[in-house]
Amino acid sequence: MIKKGSLITIDLLRAAAALGVFYYHQHVGSLLAKYTRWQALAHTDNFGATYAVPLFFLLSGYCIHLSNLKYLQANKPLPLKEYYIARFLRIYPPYLFALLFAIAVQYFTYGKSPSTGDFLWHLLALQGFSSAYFNTINAVLWTITVEIAFYLIYPLFYAVRQKGSLTKALIFTFIVSVTSILICSYHDGLTFPTRFLITNLWFAWCWGAYLADNDQPLCLHLQKPWFLAFNLLVIVAFAAIRIIPDNLPIVFDQLNILIWTLPFLWVISNEQWIRSHSSLPVRIFSAIGLSSYSLYLLHQPLIILKNYLTHRFVPEPLQLPVLSAGIVAIPAICWLSFKYIETPFTKRKKVLATTAA
Repeated sequence: MIKKGSLITIDLLRAAAALGVFYYHQHVGSLLAKYTRWQALAHTDNFGATYAVPLFFLLSGYCIHLSNLKYLQANKPLPLKEYYIARFLRIYPPYLFALLFAIAVQYFTYGKSPSTGDFLWHLLALQGFSSAYFNTINAVLWTITVEIAFYLIYPLFYAVRQKGSLTKALIFTFIVSVTSILICSYHDGLTFPTRFLITNLWFAWCWGAYLADNDQPLCLHLQKPWFLAFNLLVIVAFAAIRIIPDNLPIVFDQLNILIWTLPFLWVISNEQWIRSHSSLPVRIFSAIGLSSYSLYLLHQPLIILKNYLTHRFVPEPLQLPVLSAGIVAIPAICWLSFKYIETPFTKRKKVLATTAA
């Protein structure tokens, strides 16, 4: 399935990121290493563990700004009411369904229920700001807190961009992120909420918005000396920081997003070629990309449920093939969530946008 009017390359990148996180939480690389005795395969889990979520953040900044360029090109302010309603309908209903499903799975498999405080923090999507509840119910839901926070402050970037310039808006976010990183770096005890504070990551997220605003093929971007120098600096810093003893994780998180710039632009630059050479695998991955949000939200409780049911009810000789079949079945189940949970609210969002226009 290729969505009409969308960028198929964006769907493919979303699929890569979502499948990477799913692959990591399913420990596919480690399982392959165990059964093939080729230990190098265990390292393939690293993509989902370290680099998939940063790719999501870059895609998020790109797509949010791309969808609002029509207002910028008309020199209009961002329609805040329409914008926030659209973001809410896109994010929260599937999130709430995933939250309740994860709680149900937790109770069914382990007989556990979250505390009242844990539930309320998650209900308000604030768990990413809490060390106590950061990843208690579903390990991936902390990123939804960060995404929502990015959406809340995006109009500030848009306003600076509209009244000033793209360069000024980018410099503004750079100053904010550098200041935030310096303050957090000197703070005793770097917690996950501090490490992934949105002001730390804001420049890298808005870098995706810059790429949408300055939409050019990779070859043209590389003809700009400052752009080439900046990306070379990112690559060098990315490589160097990995060998620093304390690893400077708060800086590494920023670089994990920025390092995707060149691969991202290369893929986007091949949009027409990929679309004209669409094959069955491309269409399958495009469908996974369309349903990537549901896959991202639901895959972990589905993995827990699959493993529990298999080990409890399936004879031991059949457990491995059933577990393997479940790996394929989970993206298909998440497609149903996309179709029946996400899509109705997405259509509602489009109706609201058309009415406002």
